[in-house]
Amino acid sequence: FEIKEDCESLMAALSENMLIVIMLLSVVFLPGVLEGCSSHLFITTPKKMEALSGSCLRIPCNFSAKSGVASFDNNKETFGLWIKDGSNVVFNSGTSNPMKIIGNLNQRNCTTLFSDLQMSYEHKYTFRIENGPYKATDVCKPLHITVKGKSFNITIFQAHS
Repeated sequence: FEIKEDCESLMAALSENMLIVIMLLSVVFLPGVLEGCSSHLFITTPKKMEALSGSCLRIPCNFSAKSGVASFDNNKETFGLWIKDGSNVVFNSGTSNPMKIIGNLNQRNCTTLFSDLQMSYEHKYTFRIENGPYKATDVCKPLHITVKGKSFNITIFQAHS
């Protein structure tokens, strides 16, 4: 139990620093990138993340919501969904899962904790917000998660007589 808490606090510190850097870079580089994108939702998260099988992965994530037919309303109940390979919903914050959005979606924070990563989690993911009539998916910037198998180094000592 203590190891999991250590992992979460270490990942929290690293993720917060990474998120600050990503947010600063997005101010400089994002406007030109978004011009060719037709999404109404834009997430700020790393493009690629890697973790060991069985470990936890904290994904720093924020989003901005552009109005279309409907507008994002932070006073309405908000659900976040992670969609694998563009079509398979693998996580919905409105249901119980081993994954958990630890950010406050109404404050546009979609930071997510994937616990006990499995090799089957290795895919590209897009993020979707459902907020009353406002529903949008960031199809422009998928997150690619790579899961590595655990590796063990075994040292064999031979006794000398």
